[in-house]
Amino acid sequence: MRVKLSYTVDEEDVLTEAANLLGLSAEDMQQGISLFRGIQEDLRGDSEDAEGVPNVRRALEKVEDFRKALLALDTRLSEVVDIVESYEEYRLQKRSAEAAPTTLAPELLTEGEDRA
Repeated sequence: MRVKLSYTVDEEDVLTEAANLLGLSAEDMQQGISLFRGIQEDLRGDSEDAEGVPNVRRALEKVEDFRKALLALDTRLSEVVDIVESYEEYRLQKRSAEAAPTTLAPELLTEGEDRA
């Protein structure tokens, strides 16, 4: 069963943390590349122990493992996209709030200021 975790980091560390999370998938990526090559070798009979005879059963097992590795990688990529998009939205809202002119309520204006 998969569970969703949440934790906090400083605002300036959000993108660095997203990169670190993505880096956790490096092993899945390497495994996927290895399986991808191995599937082709098994189907061609090119592996060292195959002696030119394709190993369909082993190729199918590797395909299943490859699909699991891809799913893990896709899940992690989706998580990182959510983090980066949310952070970018936050940054844009913050920038808009900082750029918006502040208006004073009429009762806060001092004498001599225009109440236009």
